[in-house]
Amino acid sequence: MNTSLPCGAQDMLEAAIVQKRRLDVVCLNQAGDEISYQRLLPLDIKSREGIEWLHFMYADSDGDIRRVEVNTARIKSFQAVDDLQPKIHYQRS
Repeated sequence: MNTSLPCGAQDMLEAAIVQKRRLDVVCLNQAGDEISYQRLLPLDIKSREGIEWLHFMYADSDGDIRRVEVNTARIKSFQAVDDLQPKIHYQRS
């Protein structure tokens, strides 16, 4: 999966960052396995060497806070955990 995130999905991530909205995200790791992050807090999207990276924080199963970055092209889906507007939801087809 090397296709970049569509512009509309990128805009929704940026809205989530500005509004400090928690997201549930499913992405693929380097081996192609799905990883789910629950209630993460998106912090920023940065470009490095032509790749867009979503930086976020989440609490792991031990309650420790982790700061992670993921290539946005590896995101399969995300959605806000709230019912606020605009509705933030993306599913790769």
